[in-house]
Amino acid sequence: MRISVKELAEFVHRRGDIRYHYQSATFAQEGVARQKAWQEGRGGNYQRERRVAAVFGALEVSGRIDGWDADAGVVEEVKTTRADPHELHAHAGDVHTAQLRLYGALLVLEDDTLDELVLRLVYLHPAKPGETVVEETAARADLIGYFETTCAIFAAWIANVRARIEVRNRELRGLGFPYGEFRADQRRLAKHIYRGFRDQDDWLVEAPTGSGKTMASLFAALKAMGADELDRVVFLTARTTGQRAVEDALRDAVGDLDGVVAVTVTAKDRICFNPETSCDPASCEYARGYYERMPAARRDLLARRLIRREEIEDVAREHRVCPFQLSLDAVAWADVVVCDYNHVFDPIVRLARRESHLFTRAGLIVDEAHQLGERVREMLGSRLSRQVVKSALAEPGLSEPFMKRLRSVERALAALAREQADVEREVPKPGALLRAIERLTTPPEAGMDVGASPAASTAYLDLLGFGRAAEWAEEGAFHYLAHGTGRRLVIELACTVPGPHIRESIATFHGSARLSGTLTPTSVFQRIHGLNDSARTLVSAGCFPPENLGVFLVTDLSTYYRDRERTLSSIAALILRVCTQTTGNYLVAMPSFEYAEAVAAAVAGVESRCQARAMTLDEREDFIRWITERDAGRLGFVVMGGVFAESVDFDGGALDGVIVVGAGLPPRSLKRDLVARDSAAAGLVARAGSGADEIAYRQPAMTRVVQAAGRVVRSATDRGVAVLVDPRFANAAYRAFLPSRWRIRRVRAHRVAVEVGQFWFGDHPMMDRTGSRRGEHSGELGESGKWAE
Repeated sequence: MRISVKELAEFVHRRGDIRYHYQSATFAQEGVARQKAWQEGRGGNYQRERRVAAVFGALEVSGRIDGWDADAGVVEEVKTTRADPHELHAHAGDVHTAQLRLYGALLVLEDDTLDELVLRLVYLHPAKPGETVVEETAARADLIGYFETTCAIFAAWIANVRARIEVRNRELRGLGFPYGEFRADQRRLAKHIYRGFRDQDDWLVEAPTGSGKTMASLFAALKAMGADELDRVVFLTARTTGQRAVEDALRDAVGDLDGVVAVTVTAKDRICFNPETSCDPASCEYARGYYERMPAARRDLLARRLIRREEIEDVAREHRVCPFQLSLDAVAWADVVVCDYNHVFDPIVRLARRESHLFTRAGLIVDEAHQLGERVREMLGSRLSRQVVKSALAEPGLSEPFMKRLRSVERALAALAREQADVEREVPKPGALLRAIERLTTPPEAGMDVGASPAASTAYLDLLGFGRAAEWAEEGAFHYLAHGTGRRLVIELACTVPGPHIRESIATFHGSARLSGTLTPTSVFQRIHGLNDSARTLVSAGCFPPENLGVFLVTDLSTYYRDRERTLSSIAALILRVCTQTTGNYLVAMPSFEYAEAVAAAVAGVESRCQARAMTLDEREDFIRWITERDAGRLGFVVMGGVFAESVDFDGGALDGVIVVGAGLPPRSLKRDLVARDSAAAGLVARAGSGADEIAYRQPAMTRVVQAAGRVVRSATDRGVAVLVDPRFANAAYRAFLPSRWRIRRVRAHRVAVEVGQFWFGDHPMMDRTGSRRGEHSGELGESGKWAE
């Protein structure tokens, strides 16, 4: 195994605290320039970037020494930093010194004539003259002993991990499907995804809710690991409910095995023990001395095998370490990593430890992939509020250098505020603002630490994020937008075409599978993800007979915003007539909280609840228990795109139906109009007659509609109805997003209850989009599957 000197030193010798503001002490290019200038003029046998290497057992250690003066016997390790060098040495000097000693050991192993070396650690400021030097003398025998001890510690760790991996692979080779029998089409899904990991292909997989795609994809990845086609899998989820589903699948699949380690990464703000304090050793005991206690904590945590939030918190409390950082340190040695999208696609917070020496071939599974484009647009964009900057300026106790730079940012924002009207609009690239941000966020001078100042910390992080976003916005479809005026000014950097970034991120994996029950038409999602020419698609009919889901389109009752008050009583009457056809429970999915609350208030004579705008986890769980109590005749009003209309896996048979009121179109906005324009310009709107709004407006709207309808039928024995109410469902551009497996019937509002009743209690010839059958009140389908009005 090959390992660099720096990696070896960090793994074995890192000590001290978590100190985030030291981790990017300077920019690489200015560090190289400063170091080169400092070393200029050295004569004799002085060498820069001297390569050295040695072998310890199966371990090959190599690196490049910053400076080697063969005549004087001096080895130099140079660190360029704007931080106070004494503070930096106190924080990271253990690793820096370890690197220097290991370089010295590699030199004496290479040259038998070297008996003693001077080890010189040099700290330079990138823009100021002078240096801070920490120096020691080391004998040959001591250096070799240090090298061998360091390598032995790392080699022992690697040997244990390799032994576990051998057990893992042996167990996974013999792994059987945990539920005995595959569901209909589930085996085909698993086979295709397995081959994707084997052949390093990228698959887009549509399979309806309840088809078992989570287990199919996870089982495929586990078998690929057992066959030595894959080293690990990263499973991305969009919501906490999705994480739980993966954790449950892992427990069922490998809960009895000894060799598989799976880690769930929980968001930092949710798992933090001290959410009211900053990540600074002065204010958090879990950050203070973290690296002294982390190795034992990591060992104990990895012994738990299936590592969820609860296990991480238990071990972190026992060892008094930061739970979030501990989860990241465990990720480097895990076979399965379950985490949010941002740990792969966010350029700032993505996992740096996704790949390690024994886990180089990582497969990727993206659950709820219909959300991927929108989520990555958000990750690549950034927002900066003038009010946040002004709040930081009002905070006492900040250093004058920081305040000076922050006032420069405020002046740039003030100039922009004077230029803007109180409407959303596109603005030119704000050069003065970006230069002020760069001056402030260039790693801070001594005394500019804002860790103990909440408002300044918030402003600093916002400015840092905005500045970094501006760097990657140089390439791609990005726009600067202004919202509000005066103190209320917000400058936004908006990404409109995320496909290139998604494609590049996926390309770093050894095969991928993007999964959802809502990926029709697949060509649209391939273009959004930037993989239209390179990826494969797989569409599954699922595990239940298509006639078990009755889909009714009601297009003669308006839900347009201008008509909502006029049609409110008619919508309420339709809902009441449909849900009283059976004794079961129904969800009503609405486009907004206001509309949901108004319609819920108008429906009388049935037990109902309405989703609140802000619900705790306990309140959500209570709502799910309430709506899934069998045959209670309950009506739950929820918001499309919300937690109850997507991702939640209601028990099979818990719902008799879903009524979707409205197409759920996002409100018109400048940002979405720019998405539409740039998507069309990039050739991403390719279907005839689809129009520029296809990706910006219709795709997110219709995805929410289909997701909500997917809450009903969960197994081969379930039956249920989905009633979609909106005039736009008569339009072929909207119906193109309805899954081909659906059997659709178009009915008038006054007839829908009768038709639903016939579905439940009589013969009902539901029709599919291929035009094989049609009913009394339906339009006629042509060969292309589109309605002929």
